[in-house]
Amino acid sequence: MNSLDSASTAFYAPELWITLLKIAAMLFFILGALIFVLFVIKYILRRYGNNYGQSIIKTVTTYYLSPKERIVLIDVLGEKILLGITPQGMSRLAKINKDITLENSDVPEGLFMSLLKRKQGK
Repeated sequence: MNSLDSASTAFYAPELWITLLKIAAMLFFILGALIFVLFVIKYILRRYGNNYGQSIIKTVTTYYLSPKERIVLIDVLGEKILLGITPQGMSRLAKINKDITLENSDVPEGLFMSLLKRKQGK
């Protein structure tokens, strides 16, 4: 009986490896097809999606007052809005018109003002 068992085991061993190889090949094929489909969907959304990659709200600059409090200047469809952000909430501090100038000789120029001027191209 021993020789028969070893003969049958030797006979099925190559089939086991071939089966495992087929399973691994199908797994890689399915994963490759899934990755390909995801890249195609990403391409279609970028090319034909509505405002994909183009934001109507842009952050112009941010000034941190403390680790959890900051002032943010955003641009919404060409209109600049100054926001105050704290852990409790967010509030609009000012609405900045396009025709106003930020130059004021009474106020010393700091990092925030220099960033604002650089963003406006002055």
